[in-house]
Amino acid sequence: MMVEDPGPTELPLPAPCLWGCPECVRLLLALADAWADDCFWEQLQTARHIVEAHPECVPAQHLNRCKLCPQYASRADDDAARVWAQHRARDLFMPPEVARML
Repeated sequence: MMVEDPGPTELPLPAPCLWGCPECVRLLLALADAWADDCFWEQLQTARHIVEAHPECVPAQHLNRCKLCPQYASRADDDAARVWAQHRARDLFMPPEVARML
């Protein structure tokens, strides 16, 4: 499902739980460096790392105005659960209008 590009926006300050991890800091800096260009890969890598290394930081299901959470929740396979967790983890370091695009 493609969502319209919300246009340029600034990166928010990442969640505090990410600053104690050197790998999170490295990934967040790479994301910030790529922000003006295509930073899709950096977003995916950061979300994947958070889900794998810091699952306790992953936010709960979005309960309002998220078109993707119900789709992810309806699937029972492990891949969908992992991608759904990555979708929610993006809230920790991306602007909301961008975080919920994937």
